[in-house]
Amino acid sequence: MISIYPTIYHTFQCKADKCENTCCQLWTIDIDEATARRYRTMHGPLGESLRRAITVDDKGSHFVFTDKEPYCPLLNEQGLCRVVLELGEEGLCETCHMHPRFYKYIEDLELCGVGLACEASVELLEREVLQFTIKDDDNEFDTDETITLLNVFQLLGLDLDPDLLRYKPTPGADYYANLLSLYKTTEPIDATWTAQLNDLSADIPTLVDTVTNYVKANGKTQYDATFFNKVYQYILYRQIDMLADHSLEALFDYAKDGTEYILMSGAINGKPLQQVARWSQQIEYDEDNVELLLQHYDT
Repeated sequence: MISIYPTIYHTFQCKADKCENTCCQLWTIDIDEATARRYRTMHGPLGESLRRAITVDDKGSHFVFTDKEPYCPLLNEQGLCRVVLELGEEGLCETCHMHPRFYKYIEDLELCGVGLACEASVELLEREVLQFTIKDDDNEFDTDETITLLNVFQLLGLDLDPDLLRYKPTPGADYYANLLSLYKTTEPIDATWTAQLNDLSADIPTLVDTVTNYVKANGKTQYDATFFNKVYQYILYRQIDMLADHSLEALFDYAKDGTEYILMSGAINGKPLQQVARWSQQIEYDEDNVELLLQHYDT
């Protein structure tokens, strides 16, 4: 087994109370049984708070956040996790402990990373060059030796044209209308996502003009094609394991549409980094939405 890590994995650090888009919201978080047993027998105020926060059904124990109560009830007034403060990170359930890290597998490759639903991950991607390091079966790790996404595909025996890994904005009325229509078929994470789709769809010609002007005006800024190209490549990287069930063409269409959506929403509100995280929450972190889109591209 060979493990691949983007270099941003090694420098990732949670922003805690400095995060403007905390991951402790919106989700339903599954609690592993060992942690659930520990929480059920814990004494003191924290134990009482944990038991009040847990929802139990026939599928197990969960932390459930709703539109009415979107934030985890275990956050204190400063937005910090009481479990971490009192028990350390080892007190967290497996899901909270691992997030936003992910591990995916295809053939003899383990693809590791930090998810773009996390504000800190997106900021690292914006600042750093997108490269990867390798750890082999002997657990040897040399972070000074890096490879590119093209090399990752080559490890799978796929000798790609490098142009396929370069994102090129293509604003157009028909394309944008079809893309937004497709995204409306995904299961929304919240009402805000649906509202944004409707707003973007309301005036397609103006949307196209806005994106075109944004690309021209910002072509050489920190949010230039280099940033969006890194987003495009990272979206590809995260779903490489889906090649076991879907075509390579579907994977590229998925990444292209995702990056284009982030571009158009970022051009409208001027905050592309936030839009990367929102897109990732809506699409990447819902396996059903990923599958729905890849099936669409395959057909």
